[in-house]
Amino acid sequence: AQPQGQAAPQPAAPPPGSGLDPRALWPEILETVKNTRRFTWMLLSQNAQVAGFDGTTLQVGFVNAGARDNFLNGNNEDVLKQALQSRFQVNWKIEAVVDSPGGGGGAPQSPSPPGGGYGGYGGAPAAPAPAPSPAPAPQNGA
Repeated sequence: AQPQGQAAPQPAAPPPGSGLDPRALWPEILETVKNTRRFTWMLLSQNAQVAGFDGTTLQVGFVNAGARDNFLNGNNEDVLKQALQSRFQVNWKIEAVVDSPGGGGGAPQSPSPPGGGYGGYGGAPAAPAPAPSPAPAPQNGA
């Protein structure tokens, strides 16, 4: 004979967004997006991955700025939000970022001067550029 007004027997419904790991759910997220809009699915499945998540904001990391810009220029963000809402009942913010692959060859180029590298008055010397070619390339003629 317990009172029916107690909230204790309802632990099965966590607050929106809590306990969900978008990295683990990424394949399901992509499948839901695929059923909504194929272009968005192709863009995400071939060029993006989960870069971060803080409980309210999903960072989607793109392989390059072009892929990120394609995502931002259409209504792709809305498609992704709609998929998250319909499948997982969450209303996460989406942040599209360029995500450099873990320590690949593109990493040294990231801290480029804000002026685009031309002009010569950025304050940092451009000495590291000739360093990669001290030895001639081996000939494969033998």
